[in-house]
Amino acid sequence: MTERYVFKTVPATPMDLPAPIALGDAPAFQWTGLARERILRNVSAPLLYPVLPPAGKGNGRALLVVPGGGYKFVAVENEGWPVAQRLAEAGWTVFVLVYRVNPTPPADEDFAASVNEEIAQRFASATPRRGNNLQLFEPAVEDARLAMAWVKAHAADYGCDPARSGYLGFSAGAHSGRALAERAAAGEMPATLALIYGGFGAFRAQAPVPPLFVAQALDDPLFPPDDFGIVQAWREAGQRVELHLYERGSHGFGLIPRGTTSDQWLDAYLNWLDKQ
Repeated sequence: MTERYVFKTVPATPMDLPAPIALGDAPAFQWTGLARERILRNVSAPLLYPVLPPAGKGNGRALLVVPGGGYKFVAVENEGWPVAQRLAEAGWTVFVLVYRVNPTPPADEDFAASVNEEIAQRFASATPRRGNNLQLFEPAVEDARLAMAWVKAHAADYGCDPARSGYLGFSAGAHSGRALAERAAAGEMPATLALIYGGFGAFRAQAPVPPLFVAQALDDPLFPPDDFGIVQAWREAGQRVELHLYERGSHGFGLIPRGTTSDQWLDAYLNWLDKQ
């Protein structure tokens, strides 16, 4: 295991966030500084945080952004608000989902130890749990489904077309997006689906199958791109798919600059969205 994947916790000052929209009971959560970013963990109920485009600059389209975190935390700083702000500046009405996660030790040092132990086990195992074998956390999947339904139901309130509401998920958020597409009723399916470092294994989406954008780094040690079944599955479904496989960038690049071509993934995604 490389030093990059030995995580240490640091004191975390809560981020200054917009007023949230509750999708269930009054939530509880815990801020923690993990490596170079602030995260939320021990989330008890889902919340949506709206990030709106500048006045008069909206394009009439909404996006649900679902950060990753291995279903142990929600990576709101790396894969949440900075991403949402960039999208909003480009005209998108964005909702960042903070979803329920597996409970973790309250003490930050104990939490870091548990994360590092799991990562060490992944690398030490003869048959490591990687890629699409990440075990789904059903409450998080249900929260993603509820959030997508809420965005569609309320898009018009924000001047957006409900039929053009998309989904952007990272890592565990991408896995929840896969599960959503596998199970969704027609009224729940996002208009576009983007999966960022969530693996390339095939799965079958329900109809109507949305256009798909996939981005990942070839050197991702947690979700290595072992096959490209997802591309073939979309081609067999007769739907558009765009794949970006970066030489380097590792896992979780989000908007943290890595000095690699993966730093440009968001520009590629915006260009793709404009064509849908």
